[in-house]
Amino acid sequence: MRDDSCTLETHHAGSESVHLLWEPSTMRTSLVSTMLPTLVLITMIGVPMAAWSGPKRLLVMPTAARGKVPTVHQRRIQSELRRVLSFRPTVKVTKDSDRPQAKGRADSLKARKSTRLERQIEAADKLRLAGMDQMKASPKKAYATFKRAIKLYESAAPELVDMTKLADAYARAAVASHWSHAGPGNVKSWFNKGLALQPTLVINRRGQSKQLLALFDRAVTKMKKQKKVGIEVLGNAKGATVFVDGVKVGGLPGRKLNLNPGTHVVQVRGPGHKPWGRVVTVLRTMFTVRARPEPIKTKGPKAVVYLTFDDLQGCADSGDFFAKGCRRQIVHMLRQTDSDYALFSLVKADRYGRLALHGYLATRPPKRRRNINVVALPSVTLAKGLFDLNGKLATFAERVTKVCGSYPYNRSLSRKPRAYKGK
Repeated sequence: MRDDSCTLETHHAGSESVHLLWEPSTMRTSLVSTMLPTLVLITMIGVPMAAWSGPKRLLVMPTAARGKVPTVHQRRIQSELRRVLSFRPTVKVTKDSDRPQAKGRADSLKARKSTRLERQIEAADKLRLAGMDQMKASPKKAYATFKRAIKLYESAAPELVDMTKLADAYARAAVASHWSHAGPGNVKSWFNKGLALQPTLVINRRGQSKQLLALFDRAVTKMKKQKKVGIEVLGNAKGATVFVDGVKVGGLPGRKLNLNPGTHVVQVRGPGHKPWGRVVTVLRTMFTVRARPEPIKTKGPKAVVYLTFDDLQGCADSGDFFAKGCRRQIVHMLRQTDSDYALFSLVKADRYGRLALHGYLATRPPKRRRNINVVALPSVTLAKGLFDLNGKLATFAERVTKVCGSYPYNRSLSRKPRAYKGK
C-alpha cells in the first residue's frame, strides 16, 4: 500500500513476514547516513596507493608557435595554460627559478662568523663610547681613548660602512685635545679631518669654551672657502665598485669630484675579491689611488650553472627534443628545478588560420642518465578568436594529468614530432 505520506513494505524472512512503515524523508536520511561510510571506504579502496604520494612537479615551458599565429594569442595561450594547470591537484607547476629543496634541516642555517675587521670596528665603537664617559672625569684619558678608537677605525677602512663613526671620533678627539691642553694645532687638525670626511659635522656647543667654538667656526669657514679636490681610483678588479667616504661612485676605475681637501676614505668592493680600503689625505686638485683588492681563493666544486627558459627556447621552437644539445639542456633543467616532467606546447596555424594546440611531455631520467622519454598528447583545436580557450585548455590539462599518472605506460616518441615539420 502506498500514499503520499508514508510507505508500507513487506519483507519475508523465512516463515515470518515483517511489515515496515516509514516516511520518505526519514528513509532518505537514514539511508544516506548508513551508506556514506561504506561508500567512502569503497572509494578509498578503489584508488591506487601511488595516487596519494603527492602531486607531480611539472615544468611548463613557454609555448612555441608555427605558422601565422598572432603573438597576442601565443602569449595568452601560454599564460592561461599555466594558470589552468596550477589548479590541478595532481600536478604542481614549476618555473626555471625553482631550486631543489635542501635535504635535512634546511631551516637551520649556520651563523656567519664575523671577520677580523668587523671585530675591530666593534672594539672601536666600545672605545669611542668609553671616551665619552671619561670626558668629565679625565679629558686626558678620554683623548687617548679617542685616538685609539680612530686608529682602529682607520685600519678597518676596507669594511667600515658608517663613516659618521669616524667623523664623530675626529670631532670628539678635537674637543678632548682642547680640554687636555694639547694645543690649538691639534684641535684644528682633528676638526679639519672630521669636516673633510663629513661636511655637515656639528659639535655640541653647550658647555664648551668660547675658544673651542671659535676654532670650530674658523675651520668651517676655511673649509667652505677652499678649492674642491677630486680622487681618481684605478685598478684591474673586474666588476668592482668604488666608494668614497661611504658613498657609491661607480665601477672601477672611478672618479669622485667636489671633495673638501683633507682626509677621505676610499673603498673598493666586488665579487671574487676581498674588500679593499685606504684612508688618504687629499690636498691637491686630483689625487690618484691605485686599488689592488686581493682575489678570494675558492675551494670546493665549481660554480653551478643555472639555465633559464631562454636557454631552451631554441629547443622548444624547433622540437628537436632528441638532439644531443637539447636533450642535455632538458635534463639539466629538470634536475635543476627538481621537476618530474617538462611540458612543451606548440600552437600551429594551418593555411586557413585554424589553430591547434599540440603538447609533448618529457620525463626526468634517473641519476647518471641523460636519455629522456617524450610522449605526444592528443592535440586540441582552438577557435580563431580563442573564445573557447578556457574549455579547450581544461580538456588539454586533463590529458596532461592523465599522462602524468599513467607514465611510463605510454608510447614514447623516437624522432622529431610531425607537428614541428614544415613552416
